[in-house]
Amino acid sequence: MKKYILLAVLAAGIITTAISCRKYPIDDNGLLITDNTTCYMSSFNLVGSDNQNVLVTPPTFANGGIDTIKCTVTAVAKFGTVITKVKPYCGLGVNDMLVSPFMGVWTDFTQPQTYTLTSGNRKISKVYTITITVQK
Repeated sequence: MKKYILLAVLAAGIITTAISCRKYPIDDNGLLITDNTTCYMSSFNLVGSDNQNVLVTPPTFANGGIDTIKCTVTAVAKFGTVITKVKPYCGLGVNDMLVSPFMGVWTDFTQPQTYTLTSGNRKISKVYTITITVQK
């Protein structure tokens, strides 16, 4: 009886290891393509030349500044902010998503900017439009 229990535990361990060690393919950028279908922006922020937040209230899904249905982000920069040269950053639904074009570079937000988010499985893409106004 002990022999059968030991064999069952050993077989379960081998099956678990085989499933958890499954290899994911790699995309053209050297990033893993996973099974994840999550594709949304959870937070957004802008920083100025001093790397400090320039938004009155950084938009999130929770405070209504990010609409994940319409794929829009609306935010207000603090009075006096020059939005012709700010760096955008965003939080994503999960870590294996992609954002294009790359955030974290100097960007002019005098006009709405668009960013494409792509899910980990690379099958779902959503284009977010980000609109920034300056506090009056």
